[in-house]
Amino acid sequence: MNLFKQKQAILAPILVLVVAIIFSLTLASSVNPTPKNLPIAIVNEDQGIQVPSKGTVNIGDMMVAKINALSKTKNGEKPAIKWIQVSSEEKVRKGLNNQKYYAALILPNDLSKNQASLKTANPSPITMKILVNQGKNTNGSTMASQMLTHLVENLNLTIHTEIFNELKKSVRSISVNQAEVLANPIITKVENVNAIGTHTANGNAPISLITPLWMSSLIGAVIVFLAKKKTVTSNSISKLKVIFEQLLLGVVLSFLIGFGITLMAKWIGFTLPNFLDVALYLTITYFCFHILISAVMSWIGFGGVGIFALIFFFSGSLIGMPKELLPTFSKDWIYSWVPMRFGADGLREIFYFDKGFSMSHPLSIIIWIGIISIIVLSLSAFKPRKEELNHIEAVAMK
Repeated sequence: MNLFKQKQAILAPILVLVVAIIFSLTLASSVNPTPKNLPIAIVNEDQGIQVPSKGTVNIGDMMVAKINALSKTKNGEKPAIKWIQVSSEEKVRKGLNNQKYYAALILPNDLSKNQASLKTANPSPITMKILVNQGKNTNGSTMASQMLTHLVENLNLTIHTEIFNELKKSVRSISVNQAEVLANPIITKVENVNAIGTHTANGNAPISLITPLWMSSLIGAVIVFLAKKKTVTSNSISKLKVIFEQLLLGVVLSFLIGFGITLMAKWIGFTLPNFLDVALYLTITYFCFHILISAVMSWIGFGGVGIFALIFFFSGSLIGMPKELLPTFSKDWIYSWVPMRFGADGLREIFYFDKGFSMSHPLSIIIWIGIISIIVLSLSAFKPRKEELNHIEAVAMK
């Protein structure tokens, strides 16, 4: 028999090409990640100084105005940084803990005073503080830190040049102390807030754990689905009984996988904030993912596997990136709803924000996914089987 006469052989190039194109689309989001509206806080604590003939001078206000002016773009494009003014360091730290900002720049209360001293014989350097919110997202916080460092370097160069040009006009020589301060008038102190620590896959521990959890939930749901198809049910009551048994089996699998993955992570060398918190979170997340997949397969059959496989491949490359770096399509139509993202976000709060096992926003969404999935799965008990549909269709034909 000639292989090329078989329908599958003829369709093979087309099907393989379609699959290759679909999975190649997963690369679209990482081709040119460009930040848009990356939220960075700025705190101006400068108290200003009184200058004869000029009144109150506040260098901090001037810097904030200049920074805002530089961040504006033309043609309606979104700026790389979305500057958010915050009134105090205390409030900005709360915002960092609530994951509102990737970083923060703090202008000191003696900024104007020290800037004015640079022209005197006893200059005092300006100390600026950069707070980097590592736990929010390693890529995003690193990018924000680099942007702020570059900004401060430019401010440093600007102040250095302006002061030297003024001194050239009125002073013939400067002291060694003046030269040292003027060479680097701004001192930058960088502090990592919600630090990722060591042995956490460079801040990607949540993704490293949620990926095998998702695949385990998919495989587990498929195995239970195949076992369920072999059961014999005569009415809706018996179908509901099987679904109840399916839920019980899901609970068993959830504890097995949730605690199993956590044990493996500890054995491999991950630094876990609290073993029980991580294990319980993964247990609940697995159960909700497992029931979600089971519910979909209960209505559309084995084809549901393809849907969740596509979700995995499309979301796998997204959930580790800051949403501000994603293309509009990926951010609005994939990142905004994929279950894996909420799973990783909840783990991030446990790992880096000291939230422990609590009813966080991501966990509440995951639980709602589970509740709705249980309802949808239960309703499938009242769906007529294929044999019943064929019988009804046969009767109708007569």
